[in-house]
Amino acid sequence: MKKSTKHIVFYCVDNDVLDLDFFRENFNPDLNYSLFTFNSVQMFMNKLKNDVKDKSFKIALIDNIITSRGMNTKTALELLPAIKSIDSDTQVIIFADSENIELKATTSKVKPAAFIKKDSQYFVRLYPLISRLISEYELKKKTASSKKTTYLVLAVCLFAALVFTAGYFLY
Repeated sequence: MKKSTKHIVFYCVDNDVLDLDFFRENFNPDLNYSLFTFNSVQMFMNKLKNDVKDKSFKIALIDNIITSRGMNTKTALELLPAIKSIDSDTQVIIFADSENIELKATTSKVKPAAFIKKDSQYFVRLYPLISRLISEYELKKKTASSKKTTYLVLAVCLFAALVFTAGYFLY
């Protein structure tokens, strides 16, 4: 995985504390990152709300079966709209027990960045996926930056043309 210069914030949410421990022990991408783990959806959502002003790239890794009594959610797909309403740029990867979850997700308007089958090989599939999401994010930021630069150059040229034209007619 290519080392990104950007700081990336990872949130891992799973009701199963043992799965969270396993994730913390084995998650080691070659990145500049922070990892926050939660066994409570409410604690995760509060952290995400607090981090809204932080412009770091954020990736939420959520177990599909995530019970949250306070929000009446039973799956990560049900949680997705709430996450996107807090921070629409946060990318969500859902850990699923089966391959057919993507069929269930086609009815939803809000879609996760990806589904990964939660088995013994999920880290093998996770790191390339994270690299792809980072590349897409950085490309999007560069495109936005180059558009701003183009508009600025056009504005300066327009201003110079107006000053030149005004000077031509006034003298």
